[in-house]
Amino acid sequence: MLGHNASVHQDSEPMRVSARLTPKDVESVDRPVGGNLRPATTIDADAWIDNEGRVVRVHQKIHFASGPDIEATITFTDFKNAVPVNAPAPS
Repeated sequence: MLGHNASVHQDSEPMRVSARLTPKDVESVDRPVGGNLRPATTIDADAWIDNEGRVVRVHQKIHFASGPDIEATITFTDFKNAVPVNAPAPS
């Protein structure tokens, strides 16, 4: 999001990062997901990040020219031990 004109709202806890993305923006980071989003016109995305740098909530609203929007919110809680994560293989 930060690479695509995101706004950082530091006046809140947790901090909120917002951006309006296109499917091509998403595809530049994750080709399969961006490809799946091709019917969309834009994606309004917000991510909330706590003081420890953890994403604690994500909200997105996907807009389509030919149909209703899709809106989803995911909230992450009860952080325990770190989970190993590997970067995806280049496409």
